[in-house]
Amino acid sequence: MKRKRKPSAIVNDIPLKYKFLFIYLLCVLVPILSINGLFYVQISRNVEARERENLEISVDRVVYDFMQIVNECVAISNTVAADRTFNEMMDYAYPDNEAYYEAYNNVLRDKLRQYSNLHSYIYWMGVYTTNPTIQNGNSYFILSESDKMSEWYRKISSDSGKVLLTSYQGTNPLNPPQQEVFVSLIRKLDNSAGQPYSKYLRIDLRLNNVQQLFQKERDYLKFKLLDEQNRVVLESDRSFYSLEKNALLEVDAGGIQPSKQIVRNLGTAGYTQGWKLVGTPEGRKSNGEMSHALRISLIFAVLTIIIPTLLMIVILQSYNLRVKLLYKHMKLVKYEQFENIDMYEGKDEIGGLIRSFNLMTEKIRNLINDVYKLEIQKKDLELERVRAELNYLESQVDPHFLFNTLNAILVICKKYKYEEVTDVIRNLALILRRLLSWKDDLITVEEEISFIEMYLQIEKFRFQSRFTYDIDIDPAVLNWRIPKMSVQALVENSCKHGLQSVKGARKIHVSASRNEAGLIITVTDNGKGIEKEKLKWIESHLQSEQDSGQNIGLRNVYKRLMMYYNSRARFIIESTEYEQTAIIIQIPIDLALVPQVEESHV
Repeated sequence: MKRKRKPSAIVNDIPLKYKFLFIYLLCVLVPILSINGLFYVQISRNVEARERENLEISVDRVVYDFMQIVNECVAISNTVAADRTFNEMMDYAYPDNEAYYEAYNNVLRDKLRQYSNLHSYIYWMGVYTTNPTIQNGNSYFILSESDKMSEWYRKISSDSGKVLLTSYQGTNPLNPPQQEVFVSLIRKLDNSAGQPYSKYLRIDLRLNNVQQLFQKERDYLKFKLLDEQNRVVLESDRSFYSLEKNALLEVDAGGIQPSKQIVRNLGTAGYTQGWKLVGTPEGRKSNGEMSHALRISLIFAVLTIIIPTLLMIVILQSYNLRVKLLYKHMKLVKYEQFENIDMYEGKDEIGGLIRSFNLMTEKIRNLINDVYKLEIQKKDLELERVRAELNYLESQVDPHFLFNTLNAILVICKKYKYEEVTDVIRNLALILRRLLSWKDDLITVEEEISFIEMYLQIEKFRFQSRFTYDIDIDPAVLNWRIPKMSVQALVENSCKHGLQSVKGARKIHVSASRNEAGLIITVTDNGKGIEKEKLKWIESHLQSEQDSGQNIGLRNVYKRLMMYYNSRARFIIESTEYEQTAIIIQIPIDLALVPQVEESHV
C-alpha cells in the first residue's frame, strides 16, 4: 500500500541545488543587501544633513558680510546727516555761482569723496537737494523733475523711515546717458528742524564687491540677491549693468524657495525689510560625499557577499558534484552499465553512499560476467563480423568505375580523332568528378564558374552554331563564396526552358560583379520569356511553403540562398516575353565574404 505523504515532506521533493539556493538567498544575500541598503540610506541622510548645515553657514556668512557693507553705509549716512556745517552749507542760498564755488572748493569738494575713497564698496555717493543755488556736478545735484520721477525718489519720498535700501534702474550721475541697475542706500537729510530745502543722500554700492562675496562660496552655492519687490538684483554668475542688455528679473513669489534652496532675510531693520539672499547648492561637494558613501557601501556589500558566497559555492560543489555523479551512475545501472564512481568519496554521509554503490556495482558486474556476459559478447562479435563482410561487398561498387569507363571512351575517341566528342566526354568526366569530390556546400565563385563553363561547352556541342554563351566575371569576386551549383542550376534552367523553343541563335550571358550592396550574379538568356501572370505565380510560389512539383530548380536555389544567408539575399526574376529572361542574385558583402552556414550543411 502507498504511504500517505505528510505535508512537511514536500521539502523532500525539491532538488538539492534549489534548497541550497533558497538558503543562500534568504539567509545570506537578502539580509546582507538589506543591511547594506539601510547603512547607505543612513549615511546619505547624515551626509545631507551635514552638508545642509555647512551650506546654511555659508549663506549666513555671505549675509553677514553683505550687511556689514550696508551697515557701514548707514553709519556713513548718519555721519553726513549729523554734520551740521555740511547741512548748513547745503541749505545756504548762494547769491551767485562764485559764492557757491568758493564754498565748494573750501568744504564741499572732498566732503563726500573721502568716504568713497576709503571704502571700495561705494560706487558713487552724492546729495540731491531742492536748493536752486547749488550747481550740478561731482557729488551734488539739484533735484529735477526727472529725478522726482525716478524709482528711488518715489520709494524714499513715500517711505516713513529716514533710511532705505533699494534697487532700481536709473541713470548714472557720472554718465547720464547710461542706464544701469543700482543698489543704493537712500537717506533723508532732515535731522534739523526748519530746513528750507529737502536733501537726500544717495550711496550706490559697487555690485562687483557684492559679487566677490558670492564668489567666495562659488564651490558650494550660487546666490541670488532679491530686493524688497522680489526682483533678482544680482546673481553669482551674472551682473546687471546695462539696461539694454539686462533688467531686474521678476521672481515668482511661490517659486522662491524650492526644497534645496536656502533663503535668508537680510535683517530686521526697516531699511532691509523684504530683502532676501537665496543660495542654491552647487551639489558638487555633496555629490562627491554621496559617491564616497556609495563606494564605501558597495565595497562593504561586496566583501560581505563574496566571502559567504564563496563558502556556499565550495559547500554546494562538494555536495552537488558527488550527488549528481551518484545519480548519473545509478541511472546507468538501468541500462546494464555498472560503472564505478572514480573519485575521492569523502568521509561524510554522501561519501559512504558512493563507497556502497561502488561495492554493489562491482559485485553485480562480476556476477554478470561469470554467468552469461561472455556468451552475449561472442554473439555480438559474430554479428559485427557479418556486418563487416556486407560492408566490404557493398564497397566494391566504386564511383571510379564510371570515371574509368569514360576514360576508356575518351581514349577511343582520341584514337579515331573524334575531337568534338573528346571534348564533350572530357567535360562530362570533369563534371562527374567535381560532383563527387565537392564536400563543402559553399564554394568560391571561381569554382562555380569553372563548373558552369564545362556545362556550357557540352550544351555548345548539342546546339552547335545555334548556341553561344558569354561569361563576364569581375576578378575581385572570384574568391567570394556561394552555394555550390546555385548559378549552374539557373544556367541549366535557361537552357532547358528558355532556349528550347527558340528557332534562331540562342545565347546565355553569365556575369558576376560587386557594388555597394554586395555580390551581384546575373544569368540572362534570349529565350521565349515568361508571361506576366506566370511570373507572378512563380515569384509567389518560391516563397510558399507548399511544394507543387513545378519549378523545382528555381525553388531549390531560392530556398538555399534564404537558408545560407539568413533571408538577407535577394532573388529577382525579370522577363520580357519573346525577348529575354534575367535572373539576378544579390548577396550582402559581409555574408559573401564570411557566410553563415548551418551545421547541417557543413
